[in-house]
Amino acid sequence: MGQATEQTDFTDDDFVRFRDRLGSNLKSLEMLLHSPDFGIGPRSFGAELELYIVDADGRPLAINKEIQQALGDKQLTLELNRFNLEYNFTPVLVSDNCFAKTEEQALSALARINACAARWQGSVFPIGILPTLRAGDLGMSVMTDEPRYHALTDELRRIRGGPFRIDIHGEDRIDLEMEDVTLEGANTSFQVHLKVAPDEFADLYNAIQLVTPLVMAISGNSPLLFGQRLWHETRVPLFKQSIDCRRPDPLHPRPARVNYGNAWVRHGAHELFAEAVRLYRPILPAVSYTHLTLPTIYSV
Repeated sequence: MGQATEQTDFTDDDFVRFRDRLGSNLKSLEMLLHSPDFGIGPRSFGAELELYIVDADGRPLAINKEIQQALGDKQLTLELNRFNLEYNFTPVLVSDNCFAKTEEQALSALARINACAARWQGSVFPIGILPTLRAGDLGMSVMTDEPRYHALTDELRRIRGGPFRIDIHGEDRIDLEMEDVTLEGANTSFQVHLKVAPDEFADLYNAIQLVTPLVMAISGNSPLLFGQRLWHETRVPLFKQSIDCRRPDPLHPRPARVNYGNAWVRHGAHELFAEAVRLYRPILPAVSYTHLTLPTIYSV
């Protein structure tokens, strides 16, 4: 989502070339994971904090580029919608009071960003879904004007063959169609990253998958969308449906791109990337001659 690209139109040859590079990168990843010295060292902890920008009335305020340019902080990045930002924390060793150090970074970053946002009578708010968000706050007019976001919307719609449908049942119900992916930007989160040795990956990944339902149960805090009472944690169905580009096919069902995994990991990280390459068509086949980013593996 965050990788910059100026290319917005792609040919069949671009997809073929991208697939070929994915295959070679998977082989390189497999070799790297089997290198004796790869990943050896103490565990480290990192995080990303996604933010809403709001005005004095708590309504979305579309000034993410203005804040980013004014601060000039390389750890502050743009998000899909103009009322969102993301702050990337400096990783710290797990053994070095990682939670306290991350909290210090968060408080310092929020203070700096809020001081900057105040120039436009705004502030930032870390919350899963802004309760004051309305359907009229979304759409192409609030998408961050970056080529990658326009290309993402165009390609996902082309793959799907039509608009994205959101149908979420709770105490109330939302049933609507969107022509773009800005509803995905209604979700914000605090994402954590744990660096582990390759031989620990499978067990720790499976353990995290096992406890995810319990964590969700005790931390669900986004029940409202457009004023409607939906799931206790509405981000789960909203994120899944807002970029779901599958076409109905009862004979060849395919898992959604956004999921919590299809099975337990048996060996290591490589099988997750290999599974994603097999199951899903590339969205933006932009090939760099210096590197190629592997598909994102969505997890918690």
